[in-house]
Amino acid sequence: MSASAAFFDAVEARRTSYALTNKSTLSDSELQALVERAVKHAPSSFNSQSARVVIITGQKHRELWDTVFAGLKNTLGGNEQQENYYKEKFENSYKTGYGTILFYEDQAVVNTFITKFPTLAQAFPVFSQNSAGMLQYIVWTALAKEGLGASLQHYGAITPEIETAVTAGLGVPTTWKSTAMMPFGVPSAGPGEKTFQPLEERVKTIFSA
Repeated sequence: MSASAAFFDAVEARRTSYALTNKSTLSDSELQALVERAVKHAPSSFNSQSARVVIITGQKHRELWDTVFAGLKNTLGGNEQQENYYKEKFENSYKTGYGTILFYEDQAVVNTFITKFPTLAQAFPVFSQNSAGMLQYIVWTALAKEGLGASLQHYGAITPEIETAVTAGLGVPTTWKSTAMMPFGVPSAGPGEKTFQPLEERVKTIFSA
């Protein structure tokens, strides 16, 4: 067995889970330690460490998704069919979980590096998103190894009103820009079947001596 086998076992175990229960395999202190470890060791450009995370559980978790749904509803133009679709998803998937992990990138940090390295001004927002994605993946994969299901949501990016409402409700600095929301909990059902496109269409190899 290769040295990377255990790592890829973890990679393959991470799946999107929508059927969540209000249970956790980890204590709150263990959950905090897992997230803190991920934040500490996730890579960032120029070691900027711009990632910020908020962990919420219980009533605060449920209130979060009520706030997000209220903001989303305002964007649907009174479309009852869409409202019912999202309401079912919020009530029977996101809110039923044990908690939510909210991911942010501190724009004050990003802007500091833009000022310090102006020739890379257009690149730093890209670097920031790359760092955010890696942190989210680390946390998601670690949760899966602990028997927890999760999904990655981006409602904060749909409209500024949603992000503003969530930010105000959590009391986080306005310089923190939402990158994703991750509802999690012990899954009540397994993930759906996953299909894969041919790898020869997705990977090109150029090996040279």
